[in-house]
This record gives sequence, structure tokens and C-alpha cells, in this order.
Amino acid sequence: MFLLVAVLNSDAHVRKVLEGFTAIDVGGATVIDSRGMGQMLAADIPIVAGIARLLGGSPVQESSRTIFSVINNSETLDRAKKVVLDAVGDMTQKGVGIMFVVPVAEAYGLIEPEPLPPNIP
Repeated sequence: MFLLVAVLNSDAHVRKVLEGFTAIDVGGATVIDSRGMGQMLAADIPIVAGIARLLGGSPVQESSRTIFSVINNSETLDRAKKVVLDAVGDMTQKGVGIMFVVPVAEAYGLIEPEPLPPNIP
């Protein structure tokens, strides 16, 4: 099992990811509002945001969304990563977000997807 975590700065990207997850039978995901270090500093010290803009940096987002999804196997994980990357475009661009995966040794309370009925000739 794996935990896929994607921190995205666009609600439109989050919606695309969640819709894509349903299309590939990812059993579920949790989305929470989150704030990064730059977001916190800009809120606490507004001059930080102003200096960043003056130096050509991108404007600081007010918030982001963090998606958590426990995924059972590597095949589904590969499809889920592709969904995220397709939704956001170039994740190497500053301000788009980050994605990472960690192994999960144990998980409780997960609902197994319904098995498909066998093909009856």
C-alpha cells in the first residue's frame, strides 16, 4: 500500500484530480485546506509578499489543498500519479504544487473496491 500526497495551489487542478481518481477506481481521497511556509510568512509579514513580487517572484497563494489517498497497489498508484501530473501540467513550475508517495505498512478503515462480477458466457 502507498500514501499519495499532492499539495496543489489551484482548486481547478484539485477538481480534475478527484474526477480523474474516480475514473481509475481510486477508492477515496481526503482533501484538506493547507498553507505553506511562504503563505504563512506572507500573511504574518506582508512585506515578505511585497518583496517577492518586486524581485519577480510569483504572488503568494492564500491557501492550497492537500489530497491524501491510500492506494492498494503499484499499478493503481502509477495511474493516480499520471492523473495528478496530467491535471496540473508541468509540476516543475514554481507555485503549481508538490506530490510525493510514501509506503504504508498498515491501514484500517479502508473500504475495498467491489469486485467485478465474473464474465458468464
